[in-house]
Amino acid sequence: MVCPKGKTWLVVLMCALPSAWAGPQYQPTRQELESVMADLIAWLPGAWDSYPQVHYQRRYVTPVEGEHPHWHHVFARIDAPQIGEIVFYGQINPGGRDQPMMHRSQILYKVWIDEKRGAVVINGQGPADPDRFVNLHERPELWGQVQMRDEQSLQCDFLWRRSGEQIVGILDGKSDDRRRGGPGTCTYKVKGTDVEFFADAEWVLSPDILWDYDINTMAGHQFVGRADRTHIKQYRARGYQCRVEDANGVREWHAHDRGAILPVTANGKQSQRLMLLRAPLPDSKGVGMHDALRVALLPLDSEQPLFEVSTAPIAPSAQLNHAGVQVRCELVKDLPPMHAK
Repeated sequence: MVCPKGKTWLVVLMCALPSAWAGPQYQPTRQELESVMADLIAWLPGAWDSYPQVHYQRRYVTPVEGEHPHWHHVFARIDAPQIGEIVFYGQINPGGRDQPMMHRSQILYKVWIDEKRGAVVINGQGPADPDRFVNLHERPELWGQVQMRDEQSLQCDFLWRRSGEQIVGILDGKSDDRRRGGPGTCTYKVKGTDVEFFADAEWVLSPDILWDYDINTMAGHQFVGRADRTHIKQYRARGYQCRVEDANGVREWHAHDRGAILPVTANGKQSQRLMLLRAPLPDSKGVGMHDALRVALLPLDSEQPLFEVSTAPIAPSAQLNHAGVQVRCELVKDLPPMHAK
């Protein structure tokens, strides 16, 4: 068995053991699979942002390969019966919620239960005419019109099962010859060529954290994912409505709590950045990892705060008053919109 790197301990253990004993052979019941499906439906929709991971790496330690990318990853369950009973839409905006969408990051996810394989199955593919469906999660008038690009061409399935309190999705080829790369992989020849495509993926989902590991290679050349084969850690974002007062006056700021940034002007006309960030970070002595909501003033060229206050992770409100900048933020139901109505 060929064992991919970057997997959770369960998959690594399966790879390390002799083929005569591949570990527990669980046979989840229909009810257990329905529970996995229910958690997927409850947990996946929303906005996920990797800025807490990026901020930690910039502020404390940077991996040898460099910092992970900053992704704002959005998922929504959409009503699209022309695709399937349970359908999600997803897209990635690198650099933050207010930045342009990543090319080819729009994916439609069709979901169902496969009792024979003991998994919840997801098939994902981009939409036909993708430019028409940018920010589809906020455009329900288009849900009944969107279609997968070519569902019959799909070579791989994404199998979801429970692992403790979280659910885990790994790739699986649709036939034995596409599974030769080992658990969590899918390998096949690009249509009409001798070029081999290899995909290796694992997603780990809980109510507030989504770890995303995706590797794609073609003819041995990696074009998606990192050389160190590590996960992008994405955290659920929540919305805050803020009142900001600085040297330029008073304004409203609809922000989110996973690294939203607003330029401000402090005393002496100093340009700074105001940041709202919920993240696990070391305490003031550099010990441990402690989840908290932070309101901070940053210089333009560093992640080291000039001034910072912290409160409970999902605090109903947070405020800061320093150097002529006054901020008060209130937790709200909605996130900032991503397209003009």
